[in-house]
Amino acid sequence: MSDMTTAQEITAEVVVERLRGALAALLEMAPAELDADVPLSAYGIDSMTSFVLVGDLERWCGAELRTEATLGGLTMTEAADEVMSALRAQSKE
Repeated sequence: MSDMTTAQEITAEVVVERLRGALAALLEMAPAELDADVPLSAYGIDSMTSFVLVGDLERWCGAELRTEATLGGLTMTEAADEVMSALRAQSKE
């Protein structure tokens, strides 16, 4: 079985779980402590942390997110929607 995630396997729920895990590791928190509907800024996300998370998401899903995208003001659910939009736009190219 491949470790590679394909666009067909990526759902908003999968993106939320990926973000939850990455953010929990960065903040040294348990993933269960992070609410997907709370703005990431509530967890103290700064521009550098946002940059790290965006880079991780781009490498993982293969989609290029908007360079001006910062995750701090978004919830994990909203960030997942951004990733799904980027994947849809990429698949139309």
